Amino acid sequence: MPRIVIPIFFDYASTLCYIAWRIVRELEPELGFEALWKGVPIALRDHRAIAGRAITELERQKVLMVAAETGIAVTPLARWIDSSAALEGSELARDAGVFAAYHEAVFRAAFEDRADIAAPATLDEIAGRAGMDPVKFHEDVESRRMSSRIAAHKREADEHSALGYPTFILGDFPMIGIQPADTMRLLLARFMRQRASEPQA
Repeated sequence: MPRIVIPIFFDYASTLCYIAWRIVRELEPELGFEALWKGVPIALRDHRAIAGRAITELERQKVLMVAAETGIAVTPLARWIDSSAALEGSELARDAGVFAAYHEAVFRAAFEDRADIAAPATLDEIAGRAGMDPVKFHEDVESRRMSSRIAAHKREADEHSALGYPTFILGDFPMIGIQPADTMRLLLARFMRQRASEPQA
């Protein structure tokens, strides 16, 4: 039986998506599903998420509350970041067969190393470490070669009513946000049992 694929709409600018990545990375091999990460810039959905705008205290406290509930230690970024190049780079990495390595490196760079993932040099280095040609990667990001794919993700997210980040698509049901690992384990395992019991076409 093929592995069950769970699409997850995300943005590298979101601390909650970093938390979700940490939890999914633990549960994916344990439960045997395949996470299909689809990048959509928060700024396309929320005009307040403008690159450079300071994170408000209310936004910060919401993130810290989720971090405490999930047990994932992370400090929210001080300002919103421009994640568009990093997200388009993730699609280049997908086509190159190194998505997982790139995805991990971008999240770690942004939320653990506090590196500027909007900087071309940062992304070029990440791409090179992930196994891509950094010069070709740089050219492809500059030319916006993957912009149409990100736009397609946005349309798909709209169709699924993915109004927050992250959003897990469980069949036709959008599950917005992230819960502690034990809760996510129960929710995802239940979905997988339901999906496995459905008649195969």
